[in-house]
Amino acid sequence: MKSIKTILSSAAVAVALVATSSCNVLDLGPIDYYGSGNFWTTESQFDGYVYTLNNYLRNSCSNHAIIFGELRGGLYKTGSGSTDGSTRLNGEIVTQNFDEDHTGVSNFGGYYGAITQTNLFIKQLENTEILPEAKKKNYLGIAYGIRAFLYFDLYRTYGAVPLRLDTAVIDGELDPLKLYMARHTPDEVIKQIKEDLKSSLANFGDDKSWDKYNHGSKITWSKAATEYLAGEVYLWNAKVAVSDINGTHAAEPGDITAAKTYFENVVSNYGLSLVSSYADVFKTTNKANSEVIFAIRYKEDEAGNGIVSNYTHMTDGRGVLMNQVNADGTPFGDPLDLRGAGGQWYEYADELYLSYNPEDKRRDATFVPCYSKPEFDKGNVVLLTTVVKKNIGHTNTSGVHVWDADQIYYRLPGALLALAEIANYEGNNAKVEEYINQVRERAYGANWADEFKYVAGSFEQNELAILAEKDKEFVQEGQRWWDLRRMTTVKGGAETDHLVFSEKAPISGAVLPTSQAYKVLWPIDKTLRNSDKELKQTVGY
Repeated sequence: MKSIKTILSSAAVAVALVATSSCNVLDLGPIDYYGSGNFWTTESQFDGYVYTLNNYLRNSCSNHAIIFGELRGGLYKTGSGSTDGSTRLNGEIVTQNFDEDHTGVSNFGGYYGAITQTNLFIKQLENTEILPEAKKKNYLGIAYGIRAFLYFDLYRTYGAVPLRLDTAVIDGELDPLKLYMARHTPDEVIKQIKEDLKSSLANFGDDKSWDKYNHGSKITWSKAATEYLAGEVYLWNAKVAVSDINGTHAAEPGDITAAKTYFENVVSNYGLSLVSSYADVFKTTNKANSEVIFAIRYKEDEAGNGIVSNYTHMTDGRGVLMNQVNADGTPFGDPLDLRGAGGQWYEYADELYLSYNPEDKRRDATFVPCYSKPEFDKGNVVLLTTVVKKNIGHTNTSGVHVWDADQIYYRLPGALLALAEIANYEGNNAKVEEYINQVRERAYGANWADEFKYVAGSFEQNELAILAEKDKEFVQEGQRWWDLRRMTTVKGGAETDHLVFSEKAPISGAVLPTSQAYKVLWPIDKTLRNSDKELKQTVGY
């Protein structure tokens, strides 16, 4: 465990190492000089640093998408052992078992290393005369967008966090008293996030390209990614108040208008369209497809997708499951052809699979159901568990399973369902139906019929329907916990009206009792606080 100042010192070393591996023409010097003119002397060095930022986003992928975004969302089975005999992981997070000694993650999830690298890039970009102006602005758009993304994750997770916007360690500032940093107020954090979003958009200007300088289509931050993030930020801020050690930031309902504009821009201005087949969205042969906005890239000859290889929600059919059956009584075996490569270290609740209409093609593109052979032999078809087949990569010609599926952060259906949520807030039931049914129609494909169309109801009914739709659409994509935290049973209601406390929420019901409302924010690990004298614990812990 390290203090903020130690994390930042480590980041300085990482800057040198990652940038070196990203570009072979760098004129390297002592690490102490990487904040000065010794490193930033050629255009290719700035180009290589974009890969550095992409790499840092990839390194934090499992924290963003699964640890912070999904595990607490109530869709997982609890208990120490999975149905296939594997040991379940991160049970304290899944069961909300947080206190000062059980914090889920340490060191703010490692985000400050990436933030420091981004700060360095911003500083050097703003001071350089090496780059053509158009490239300089594009890279500033990327950097400010990524910093807003990182701080928004921290804000939703911890509330008030330290705002480190300088490069003190990299520039040789070693006074520990100056490197300690207290948590800023929630007001200050959300204000900074909004300022970074505005800076990102201003620098991108009219540039709507996905990858203007050939760093990777839809895996390099873009104006579309900033607009999607801005929609998330303003929608969150319109509905969620944050109370922490340094005070309360009240929800700002007026932000709903800005959120709507940003998401409408995403839908209309970037040539996006839904892929006709839901299963095809996640094929390794169809990366950066027409509905993807931003994703983390994985390739066969590079790092594998840790979410599906280390934080996987499927199995190779080992142990107990090997001897069970499919719905037709045939042996379950190894349905995903993983050849010993996976384990059920997390397991989705059976209710999620059962919540799909059988005509909804997302069900069979996402899950393989496994049934109890003893019950089947008795004439009963009893669901034992499900195995996730979505987004697991491919088995290559050598018979080796490769975890090369991209992890998609933003795609078009997310913007459509956000607009449904905004329309519900505005009381526009026609638009609620329009946006939900756009997503549903693709999901049902050739099975689509009037009987499957959503018909809007009350505010609460619509909110619950949007959540249920997202549950089916975004399995493994890290949204459920944030949805529970943001969505409500009452428009403009109190903190306890959020779905995280509601028994009416589909699948799980409430995942937190109102008596533990403080747990919506995560605690800071004790070792980190003890090593940084300015850090105070999250309220309630």
